Amino acid sequence: MTAQIPDILLLQDQELSIVGVNGMGLFDPTDYDMQPFSRITSCWRGYVCTYKTLYNKLFLGALQVNLKREGPAIHDVIPVFSQESTFDNIYSHLNLPVDFSGGILAASDFVQGLYVHMGFHPAWKYRSVFELIVSHGSVIETRDVSERMQAIRNETVKAPLEPGINAAKEQIEEWVAATFKLDYNS
Repeated sequence: MTAQIPDILLLQDQELSIVGVNGMGLFDPTDYDMQPFSRITSCWRGYVCTYKTLYNKLFLGALQVNLKREGPAIHDVIPVFSQESTFDNIYSHLNLPVDFSGGILAASDFVQGLYVHMGFHPAWKYRSVFELIVSHGSVIETRDVSERMQAIRNETVKAPLEPGINAAKEQIEEWVAATFKLDYNS
């Protein structure tokens, strides 16, 4: 397995990795009759979203997805289709409103010494972390939770970051499953 490509959030002048989600309503390709497939090990789900905030609203700005065919128009945008790139359908300038409600953790400045070759990296592995509280696509609050993630990091690094060589099969399977989840509790 491989560390996964995270979704991106463009927040003001920053490009942040989405490292946690607590809520419902982010983009789902199946809502557009898409069945993404994995073409590379670093993107098992077959797509990557780039979200952005504009005037305190959440939008899907871009989408990269593998479909084995040209994808449908989304928000009147037709994808650039090419089987020569990592993703065979590239949607740019979507500006699709996203009716998400809940929290999003978005981060930058990954601590390289905490890299594990599996799943998505959790928020505590980043030095700079923001939490967006969103209601039906409207950003209600943005708060810096970097200090809280630092405290979690200080406690978490006291234990191994992955199962040891003597771990039971069930422990390994639970750990792998957990690394692919973005759920968090606010």
